Amino acid sequence: MFNPLDLSAKLILVTGASSGIGRATALVLSRLGARVILTGRREQALQETLCAMEEPKNHSVFVADLTETDAIPSLVLQQVERAGAPLQGIVHSAGVGKPMSIRMTSRLSVEAMMAINVYAALALLRAMSGKNVTSSRGGSVVLMSSVAALVASPGLVAYSGTKSALLGITKSAALEFASKRVRVNCIVPGYVKTPMLDQAEDAFVGFEQVKNKQFLGLTEAEDIGVLAAYLLSDASRAVTGAAFLIDGGFSTS
Repeated sequence: MFNPLDLSAKLILVTGASSGIGRATALVLSRLGARVILTGRREQALQETLCAMEEPKNHSVFVADLTETDAIPSLVLQQVERAGAPLQGIVHSAGVGKPMSIRMTSRLSVEAMMAINVYAALALLRAMSGKNVTSSRGGSVVLMSSVAALVASPGLVAYSGTKSALLGITKSAALEFASKRVRVNCIVPGYVKTPMLDQAEDAFVGFEQVKNKQFLGLTEAEDIGVLAAYLLSDASRAVTGAAFLIDGGFSTS
């Protein structure tokens, strides 16, 4: 049966795979035949993701703190060597965000978000450009931005800044990687049912009013995983440097 999203034998790294969008993406990719390398900071949670995947023995787990950005390229190379196959995709789903007013924003608080949301993304791109990581067939990198990069919301100045940065990084990286046949795209989710959203809801005054603007309701994490699968598959071989909005209509309200 024809399946344009077939990922059979593709080796794909998913960050933030211990929960939320990262976990959902890993599950979707396993159903489509990919070999998935799961990474995050919580080993037990990563093992739970692994156990829920199709053919768990085909996938692997490694615990890493992505705030240690200088170590990321060597860590990725180690996992590629361990897998014995070239890396054909990365989904950078790991991310942090904490609602705070401008008055409460400090360099330290912004740096904490930049480390995971932006610096780690750059380090993963650097890893993808390294020798012996990808094959001549190229690959695909998917970065995870946010509708906060496009639509103003109170208390999200610092977070929206980090997610806006990914939009520019996507375009420039796509151009730079074109000769390597590595595509770079970005997903721009609205409000998604994840543990991170639950934490934001508790801290965000007026969150219910904001959430109601997403008139198709909260997005399921699996929906983001399916979009990531499309961007990793050969079905999107002509797509690079693009940002894909999946926000349940939030940005139109």
